[in-house]
Amino acid sequence: MKKVSQLICSFALGSMMALPSFAQPLEQPNSPDYNPKATYDGPYKLNTWSISAHFGPSMFFGDLREYDFWPVTKTSSDSHKESGTFQGGLTINKQLSYLFGARLDGSIGNLRGMKRRNYNRYFEGDYFDVSLAGTVNLKGLLMGPNKMKRWKVDAYVGVGQIFYDATAYDLAGGIKLRETGKRNDWIIPTGLNINYEVSKRFDIGLDFRLNHTNSDYLDATYGGDYDRIANSFIIEDQKTSRKGNSELDSYGYGSIQLTYKLGKKALKVAKTDGKWDYKPEEGYYHLRYTDPKVLIKPPKILTLEEMDSVAKANRPADIDPRLLLDTDGDGVSDFFDKEPNSPAGSVVDGSGRVLDFDSYVKNALATGAACSEIFANVMFDTDKNTIKPEYEEMLKNVAALMNKNGCRLQLAGHTDRRASDRYNIALSRRRVDAVKDYLVNQAGLTDASKVIVDYFGSFKPIADSGRREGLQKNRRVELKLLP
Repeated sequence: MKKVSQLICSFALGSMMALPSFAQPLEQPNSPDYNPKATYDGPYKLNTWSISAHFGPSMFFGDLREYDFWPVTKTSSDSHKESGTFQGGLTINKQLSYLFGARLDGSIGNLRGMKRRNYNRYFEGDYFDVSLAGTVNLKGLLMGPNKMKRWKVDAYVGVGQIFYDATAYDLAGGIKLRETGKRNDWIIPTGLNINYEVSKRFDIGLDFRLNHTNSDYLDATYGGDYDRIANSFIIEDQKTSRKGNSELDSYGYGSIQLTYKLGKKALKVAKTDGKWDYKPEEGYYHLRYTDPKVLIKPPKILTLEEMDSVAKANRPADIDPRLLLDTDGDGVSDFFDKEPNSPAGSVVDGSGRVLDFDSYVKNALATGAACSEIFANVMFDTDKNTIKPEYEEMLKNVAALMNKNGCRLQLAGHTDRRASDRYNIALSRRRVDAVKDYLVNQAGLTDASKVIVDYFGSFKPIADSGRREGLQKNRRVELKLLP
């Protein structure tokens, strides 16, 4: 029996430690899409505590029991009967999850029993017991959270102690035969608890319990002890262990139970369209009746019409077509271009106005101004990479500016389309290398690492390659000064 008690105690304590509590938002608990794998995190905690009071008849099961069912009326020859005993107590409930919980019980009551054959005795006794039990929500386990929402049916088992004091009497003469004195022993309570939610705070229900004890002495009588000689078997220090040839004693009760659900701002229970429902904006759910998983709203699957409506509602404003046009090809869109008809290949500022690269370089040399992004082109003859004399002074000024102000220079080589792609790539590279070599070897550039080179063949034309003027403009190396 000791091992059984340890097992039940471990089950109850393990349930309390292992099962999580839940936090949840206030959504309707009647979602048709119940997802048992959904997880949950919200701003509120459900109410989980409640306290119950119960009262009802108690019953004894042991050696001194004449009948199998209560109530039993006494016969004309008997001065005592088994019926007429009551008990009452309090229960503190903690809901650990929707399916599992724990309860701490305390009860006080009295027991009575008799037996004519062999024993010819009756007994009377008072007791107080306390126990801790784990509960399982059978309604939720078997039927789910969306059926019989206002009902709760729990089975429970636990471990506890009983403190009792009983006296056995001779049934015929009323002579005291034995008294237990004040004793205590282990009990294993098992039971069924049925509740119905009548309001946002109160439940009413029934509680049926059977307490298995670790003693055969609850009725002050050991099994097999038939001697009725007064005071000959009064025992004051006998341990409460099993004796004789009968089963261990047990007792129980059937009670009416009233439960008060603790927690702030309980949900109001209301009747809507003939059905009982909750008003989530008015308070907190209680975990006794609400599975947190059904509080998670399922994702809404939009229809094609709804998706089209959402797309139209969130469509951005139309883009001004001028932002997408660059009529003169100078790299500035017509929306911002102050000179939308700049000649092809012109060097322009951010507003599309044509800049004189050579004048800019000379002015920067004279004033010591910091470098800005500005472009220029060095043109080449067909299939040549020789620097023309008209560009030599400009390149010398560029080298001087780079030496003085720390500017960097980006070179990009290009060709017209009159050759294969492989040949044009190689030619554009030779043109870039020619400009770089001139800057370093003849213009006096001191730091060649400031020059960044790239080459694109005929893939980036700036003019129509179908005309001779266009072909000339595409045979170039672009210079881009950088800060």
